[in-house]
Amino acid sequence: MFEHGVRMNESSISSDMGRFDPPEVGMLPAEKILWSRKAGTGFWIIFFGFIVVAGGPGISLASVEHFGLSVGIIFGILTLIGISILLGTLIKVKRTRYYLTTDRILEVRGGKIAKSFSLEHFAGRPLGQFIESRATHSSGNESFYAIRIYDPVSDEVMEFTGLDPISTRAFERIGEIVECQYCGYKNLAIRSQCKNCDAVM
Repeated sequence: MFEHGVRMNESSISSDMGRFDPPEVGMLPAEKILWSRKAGTGFWIIFFGFIVVAGGPGISLASVEHFGLSVGIIFGILTLIGISILLGTLIKVKRTRYYLTTDRILEVRGGKIAKSFSLEHFAGRPLGQFIESRATHSSGNESFYAIRIYDPVSDEVMEFTGLDPISTRAFERIGEIVECQYCGYKNLAIRSQCKNCDAVM
Protein backbone atom coordinates (compact mmCIF):
# COMPACT_ATOMS: atom_id res chain seq x y z
CA MET A 1 0.00 0.00 0.00
CA PHE A 2 2.69 2.47 1.01
CA GLU A 3 6.11 2.98 -0.49
CA HIS A 4 8.62 2.01 2.18
CA GLY A 5 12.19 3.05 2.84
CA VAL A 6 11.51 6.46 4.38
CA ARG A 7 10.29 6.62 7.94
CA MET A 8 8.32 9.58 9.16
CA ASN A 9 9.58 11.81 11.93
CA GLU A 10 8.95 15.41 12.80
CA SER A 11 12.25 16.61 11.35
CA SER A 12 11.49 15.08 7.94
CA ILE A 13 7.89 16.20 7.65
CA SER A 14 7.59 19.30 5.55
CA SER A 15 4.96 21.76 4.46
CA ASP A 16 4.39 23.53 1.18
CA MET A 17 3.51 26.75 2.98
CA GLY A 18 5.90 29.61 3.51
CA ARG A 19 4.14 30.34 6.80
CA PHE A 20 2.92 27.29 8.69
CA ASP A 21 -0.35 28.75 9.92
CA PRO A 22 -2.94 26.60 11.68
CA PRO A 23 -6.64 26.74 10.78
CA GLU A 24 -8.33 29.91 11.94
CA VAL A 25 -10.66 28.05 14.31
CA GLY A 26 -10.96 24.60 15.83
CA MET A 27 -7.42 23.74 16.98
CA LEU A 28 -7.14 21.81 20.27
CA PRO A 29 -5.00 22.99 23.19
CA ALA A 30 -1.36 21.93 22.69
CA GLU A 31 -2.18 20.39 19.29
CA LYS A 32 0.78 20.67 16.92
CA ILE A 33 0.73 20.54 13.13
CA LEU A 34 3.17 17.97 11.75
CA TRP A 35 2.32 18.07 8.06
CA SER A 36 0.20 20.05 5.65
CA ARG A 37 -0.55 20.05 1.94
CA LYS A 38 -2.88 21.94 -0.35
CA ALA A 39 -5.56 19.82 -1.97
CA GLY A 40 -4.51 18.64 -5.39
CA THR A 41 -6.61 18.76 -8.53
CA GLY A 42 -7.62 15.17 -9.19
CA PHE A 43 -7.21 13.49 -12.56
CA TRP A 44 -10.95 13.28 -13.23
CA ILE A 45 -11.44 17.00 -12.58
CA ILE A 46 -8.74 17.75 -15.14
CA PHE A 47 -10.15 15.20 -17.59
CA PHE A 48 -13.78 16.35 -17.43
CA GLY A 49 -12.69 19.98 -17.37
CA PHE A 50 -10.88 19.47 -20.66
CA ILE A 51 -13.93 17.70 -22.15
CA VAL A 52 -16.35 20.42 -21.06
CA VAL A 53 -14.21 23.45 -21.95
CA ALA A 54 -12.73 22.08 -25.18
CA GLY A 55 -15.66 20.01 -26.44
CA GLY A 56 -18.75 21.79 -25.14
CA PRO A 57 -18.75 24.85 -27.44
CA GLY A 58 -17.91 22.73 -30.49
CA ILE A 59 -20.72 20.28 -29.76
CA SER A 60 -23.16 23.16 -29.29
CA LEU A 61 -22.25 24.71 -32.65
CA ALA A 62 -22.39 21.34 -34.40
CA SER A 63 -25.84 20.72 -32.88
CA VAL A 64 -27.12 24.00 -34.30
CA GLU A 65 -25.84 23.05 -37.74
CA HIS A 66 -27.20 19.49 -37.76
CA PHE A 67 -30.27 19.56 -35.50
CA GLY A 68 -31.40 23.16 -35.34
CA LEU A 69 -31.19 26.12 -32.99
CA SER A 70 -33.29 24.66 -30.17
CA VAL A 71 -31.07 21.58 -29.79
CA GLY A 72 -27.96 23.79 -30.01
CA ILE A 73 -29.32 26.00 -27.20
CA ILE A 74 -29.89 22.92 -25.01
CA PHE A 75 -26.30 21.77 -25.52
CA GLY A 76 -25.11 25.34 -24.89
CA ILE A 77 -26.99 25.46 -21.58
CA LEU A 78 -25.58 22.07 -20.59
CA THR A 79 -22.08 23.32 -21.42
CA LEU A 80 -22.57 26.42 -19.23
CA ILE A 81 -23.85 24.23 -16.38
CA GLY A 82 -20.80 21.97 -16.75
CA ILE A 83 -18.45 24.96 -16.71
CA SER A 84 -20.20 26.34 -13.59
CA ILE A 85 -19.86 23.01 -11.78
CA LEU A 86 -16.21 22.80 -12.83
CA LEU A 87 -15.47 26.32 -11.54
CA GLY A 88 -17.25 25.56 -8.26
CA THR A 89 -15.20 22.38 -7.82
CA LEU A 90 -11.93 24.18 -8.60
CA ILE A 91 -12.74 26.93 -6.10
CA LYS A 92 -13.50 24.29 -3.45
CA VAL A 93 -10.19 22.54 -4.16
CA LYS A 94 -8.31 25.85 -4.05
CA ARG A 95 -9.75 26.62 -0.57
CA THR A 96 -8.98 23.12 0.82
CA ARG A 97 -5.90 22.11 2.77
CA TYR A 98 -5.05 18.87 4.57
CA TYR A 99 -3.31 18.66 7.95
CA LEU A 100 -1.82 15.88 10.02
CA THR A 101 -1.45 16.99 13.64
CA THR A 102 -0.34 15.27 16.82
CA ASP A 103 -4.01 14.52 17.51
CA ARG A 104 -6.01 14.46 14.29
CA ILE A 105 -6.24 14.28 10.51
CA LEU A 106 -7.92 17.47 9.29
CA GLU A 107 -9.58 18.68 6.13
CA VAL A 108 -9.69 22.47 6.30
CA ARG A 109 -11.65 24.67 3.93
CA GLY A 110 -11.45 28.43 3.96
CA GLY A 111 -9.49 28.40 7.22
CA LYS A 112 -12.14 26.36 9.07
CA ILE A 113 -12.08 22.65 9.88
CA ALA A 114 -14.56 20.85 7.63
CA LYS A 115 -13.79 17.31 8.81
CA SER A 116 -11.52 15.70 11.38
CA PHE A 117 -10.52 12.17 12.41
CA SER A 118 -8.95 11.56 15.81
CA LEU A 119 -5.71 9.59 15.57
CA GLU A 120 -6.73 7.73 18.73
CA HIS A 121 -9.30 5.92 16.59
CA PHE A 122 -6.44 4.20 14.73
CA ALA A 123 -4.22 3.46 17.74
CA GLY A 124 -3.02 -0.15 17.78
CA ARG A 125 -5.11 -1.11 14.74
CA PRO A 126 -3.76 -2.56 11.47
CA LEU A 127 -3.60 0.55 9.32
CA GLY A 128 -4.14 -1.37 6.09
CA GLN A 129 -7.77 -1.93 7.07
CA PHE A 130 -8.53 1.77 7.12
CA ILE A 131 -6.31 3.44 4.49
CA GLU A 132 -6.33 2.86 0.74
CA SER A 133 -3.64 4.46 -1.42
CA ARG A 134 -3.56 4.47 -5.22
CA ALA A 135 -1.60 6.25 -7.92
CA THR A 136 -3.81 8.56 -10.00
CA HIS A 137 -1.49 10.25 -12.49
CA SER A 138 2.05 11.40 -13.18
CA SER A 139 3.54 14.79 -13.93
CA GLY A 140 7.07 14.76 -15.27
CA ASN A 141 8.90 12.08 -13.30
CA GLU A 142 6.69 12.37 -10.22
CA SER A 143 3.63 10.26 -9.42
CA PHE A 144 0.62 11.59 -7.57
CA TYR A 145 -1.70 9.65 -5.31
CA ALA A 146 -5.18 9.64 -3.85
CA ILE A 147 -5.70 8.33 -0.32
CA ARG A 148 -9.02 7.25 1.18
CA ILE A 149 -9.12 7.05 4.98
CA TYR A 150 -11.97 5.29 6.75
CA ASP A 151 -12.59 6.32 10.36
CA PRO A 152 -13.44 3.10 12.28
CA VAL A 153 -15.38 5.04 14.93
CA SER A 154 -17.43 7.59 12.98
CA ASP A 155 -17.74 5.50 9.75
CA GLU A 156 -16.85 8.64 7.77
CA VAL A 157 -14.43 8.67 4.86
CA MET A 158 -11.89 11.36 4.05
CA GLU A 159 -10.22 11.46 0.64
CA PHE A 160 -6.97 13.22 -0.14
CA THR A 161 -6.07 13.90 -3.77
CA GLY A 162 -2.96 15.07 -5.61
CA LEU A 163 -0.51 13.87 -2.93
CA ASP A 164 3.15 13.28 -3.74
CA PRO A 165 4.98 10.17 -2.37
CA ILE A 166 6.36 12.07 0.64
CA SER A 167 2.85 13.19 1.55
CA THR A 168 1.58 9.64 1.15
CA ARG A 169 4.23 8.25 3.50
CA ALA A 170 3.28 10.83 6.13
CA PHE A 171 0.33 8.63 7.07
CA GLU A 172 2.42 5.50 7.51
CA ARG A 173 2.78 5.53 11.30
CA ILE A 174 -0.49 7.00 12.55
CA GLY A 175 -1.62 3.71 14.12
CA GLU A 176 1.67 2.78 15.78
CA ILE A 177 2.07 2.97 19.57
CA VAL A 178 5.19 3.88 21.57
CA GLU A 179 5.31 3.47 25.35
CA CYS A 180 6.75 6.37 27.34
CA GLN A 181 9.94 5.25 29.09
CA TYR A 182 9.19 7.49 32.07
CA CYS A 183 5.51 6.95 32.89
CA GLY A 184 4.57 3.98 30.72
CA TYR A 185 1.80 5.84 28.91
CA LYS A 186 1.08 4.44 25.44
CA ASN A 187 1.46 7.31 22.96
CA LEU A 188 0.94 7.52 19.23
CA ALA A 189 4.30 7.09 17.52
CA ILE A 190 4.09 10.43 15.72
CA ARG A 191 4.14 12.38 18.98
CA SER A 192 7.43 13.91 20.10
CA GLN A 193 6.28 14.34 23.71
CA CYS A 194 4.34 12.06 26.03
CA LYS A 195 0.69 13.06 26.19
CA ASN A 196 0.60 12.12 29.90
CA CYS A 197 3.83 13.48 31.39
CA ASP A 198 5.19 15.73 28.61
CA ALA A 199 8.52 13.89 28.57
CA VAL A 200 10.43 13.97 25.28
CA MET A 201 9.85 10.69 23.46
